[in-house]
Amino acid sequence: MTIATRSASRPRATTRSDDHEQIVIRQDRKTGMRLIVAVHSTVLGPALGGLRLKRYPGGLREALEDVMGLARTMTLKASAAGLDLGGGKAVMIDDGEPSQRLARMEAAAGAIERLGGAYITAEDIGTTTADIDHMSRFTRFCTGRSAENGGRGDPSPVTAETVLAAMRRGLAAQLGSDELEGRSVGVIGLGKVGGALAAKLAAAGARVVGFDVDPTRAFDGVEPAPSAEAVLGTELDVLAPCAAGGVIDDALAGSLEVQVIAGAANNPLTSRAVAGTLARRGILYVPDFLANCGGLIHVAGEWFGDDAAAEAARIDGAMERLDEAIAIAAAEGGTPIDVAERQALERVAAARR
Repeated sequence: MTIATRSASRPRATTRSDDHEQIVIRQDRKTGMRLIVAVHSTVLGPALGGLRLKRYPGGLREALEDVMGLARTMTLKASAAGLDLGGGKAVMIDDGEPSQRLARMEAAAGAIERLGGAYITAEDIGTTTADIDHMSRFTRFCTGRSAENGGRGDPSPVTAETVLAAMRRGLAAQLGSDELEGRSVGVIGLGKVGGALAAKLAAAGARVVGFDVDPTRAFDGVEPAPSAEAVLGTELDVLAPCAAGGVIDDALAGSLEVQVIAGAANNPLTSRAVAGTLARRGILYVPDFLANCGGLIHVAGEWFGDDAAAEAARIDGAMERLDEAIAIAAAEGGTPIDVAERQALERVAAARR
């Protein structure tokens, strides 16, 4: 089943979360694949965003809500990172049947190919570089392949680098120093990005408390927590949500004892109002789409043919925009995420004009 919410030939930028150019729902009887691709904006360029493999207890309806929010965030991320790309995302419902994985990836690649370049996919939560290598046999529109297959490899370490840099900027704004040694940091989600981040923090001398639903994920220098709630209830300098989104609601925002929130998860706040609650309590929320933009910059570099120097320059530019958003928010009495989103959408609007 394919649903086009609006023709991709007439894109426009907006702050509305439901204004997507195109949404495709594909169910493949042969493999059992259930896939949704959401293209939020192609004003700046083709929509690039990962393919997420995830369990959705609520089925297609829950997956649709998730992918639409993620696609819009990718529009903001690409624009804020200074990339000539739009925002999109794909989710595949994980039913726990591993034997059909490759066949489903092939079917997903076919669906993406038929979009004609409106959407470019990459790895995300639940998918791997090997999945992208396999999909690249069936569609031109994927990036993030392994070095052995002509790509630039896993983007996760680069995402961890930008999250670490964002933490330092948040600490500098809040506490007057970006020093990590002796700071307490809680990491929720020790997967590909969260695990790399936790290791970097421990190496920098931070006290790291971490939790992951997979108890086998353990890292030297990381104190294991019994639950995500245990991390959230700990007094910390920095909280790093690095798993699924929607972790922090308004009630939790009213009880957290942290200075900075900066993590790898997309959309960790349940609503934009939560950022205001955090700000009123003196907690700095670093915009997620700037903190975690390193992975997008990395896979975009493969797509555009950038070298390492160009990637580093793009990351430096994104971190400068983060500094600017924090400074403007402090001067205006607003929140950095509102400033960063406004600036990102202004760039989209200027391109549309």
